[in-house]
Amino acid sequence: MRHLIGLMLGVMLTGFPPFAWANPEDAPEAPTFTVPFDEEDEATLQAEVTRQVLTFLQTVQAHWGQQPEALRLSVAGRAERDEEGKLIYRRNLSDHGVLEGYEFRHESLIRGQYILLQRPLNGLNEFIGYYLTLKERLTATYGSPTNDQTVWDNDLYQPVPDYWGVAVLIGHLHYHASWETEDGTITLELTGNRHSRLFLEYRNHREGANT
Repeated sequence: MRHLIGLMLGVMLTGFPPFAWANPEDAPEAPTFTVPFDEEDEATLQAEVTRQVLTFLQTVQAHWGQQPEALRLSVAGRAERDEEGKLIYRRNLSDHGVLEGYEFRHESLIRGQYILLQRPLNGLNEFIGYYLTLKERLTATYGSPTNDQTVWDNDLYQPVPDYWGVAVLIGHLHYHASWETEDGTITLELTGNRHSRLFLEYRNHREGANT
């Protein structure tokens, strides 16, 4: 069954969107799909996604107002882009693409973004699982979201929950939640455009004040 799904979806899942702050050349290479799929331990992978995102949030929160050099010393790896008030790191998580970015204004950290981009298709609802788990963890920490939306732009797959991941992939379904903290706004989104894209942003209140 997974082989059939792979063949069906592989032909329509190509390309990545540009990173929110980056030029198109900053985006990861186009995904490739192989059949059969590599078997993944879903619980282990989901735990690793959650760990990375929560670590990212802690890093951002601990460095508000600090200069880029402090982030360079704290974040593992070499920055893919280090210029114009931005630090962007590119890496992989079980063959999915990860973009981790930090934005500075006047040498002061004001925003961070973590983006997980789908490469292999390990399961139709894989990224929905990541989103829901992260939403649950963020709610446990910061309380109920101030904004919580599940939006169907096309309800073709709405009666079939097993295929909601397909609806995300082709842009029919997207999820959005946000939380207000003492420091700023946390936004969590799951969207799709021929792939799934899990997006988390932590924006400091200072950014709005200085805009």
